Amino acid sequence: MHALILAAALAALAQSPGQATRDIVVGVCLPFVATGEASADNIALAGLEPRPGGDGAGDLQTADGRHLVKLTLGGNVEEGTLRRACEVQARAGGFAQAREAVAGPLESAGFTAVPDEPEDWPVWTRGGVTATVHQNPGRAAVVRVSYWVLDDEAS
Repeated sequence: MHALILAAALAALAQSPGQATRDIVVGVCLPFVATGEASADNIALAGLEPRPGGDGAGDLQTADGRHLVKLTLGGNVEEGTLRRACEVQARAGGFAQAREAVAGPLESAGFTAVPDEPEDWPVWTRGGVTATVHQNPGRAAVVRVSYWVLDDEAS
């Protein structure tokens, strides 16, 4: 396990911000929204660790603090309120780099770009999972991947 953590730390040092964003979305966010769990191995491989002063086990960041990750789970299937979300604040690289980093992997994973969405707020969907990228002026680029049971039932 120590070798895995060391490899993840070394890989994180050499990654571009876009590559780190892609690794987090593909390795942590997509599995989390699909199952409600993110494996410790995937979290380590994405270079994530608990965020100091964070709000529990779902509050993570990269060692350099350039990527903040929030995993949230709420509701339940029986009541039709189940919702899982993974939000990545890419504080380095900007909007264009975050969008380009996730577009190809999402489409390769079977996501479809939603037509007529603004270029500065692209949306991809697959079943009950939605992925978006946006950036408010003066803020970090945000990639949000979420699953909502009602969206899945409508598919």
